[in-house]
Amino acid sequence: MFRLSQKSDYGLILLSNLALAQTHLRGGVKSESGLHLGGVATNRYVSVSDIARKNQISPKFLSQIASELKRAGILVSREGASGGYTLAKSANQIKLLDVLKVLDGELVKGECFEEGHECSCGAGEMWADMKMQMEETIGKKTVADLVVTK
Repeated sequence: MFRLSQKSDYGLILLSNLALAQTHLRGGVKSESGLHLGGVATNRYVSVSDIARKNQISPKFLSQIASELKRAGILVSREGASGGYTLAKSANQIKLLDVLKVLDGELVKGECFEEGHECSCGAGEMWADMKMQMEETIGKKTVADLVVTK
């Protein structure tokens, strides 16, 4: 079974909160998920501490995650009273697979568990196929898909 690390889970929570903050656009077009994709973005910056408090997450841990995502070019930040983080691109342009690879590295190894990864039973081929399918599926999803608006 595939399981996300706590780090990736919190990273996705962070990104979905930032995407939701950007849904306050004027004249935008909504995607299938209901997220505004067009119009004039407000580039609203949200503090990590606000998101951490709202979601009962350690602000220190969430701040470390935000820093990693900033280094990867997924987030941008601004200091000051109206500072915080915002998405570097629109939510529909940020692939979840890219985010997960930044935060956790390779999702699934896709190789045999035997020493030296020499597969004598054929399971290695199955793991490689599962890895490919999982990455293909997750690769189609974006941060916009995480956001449910009403």
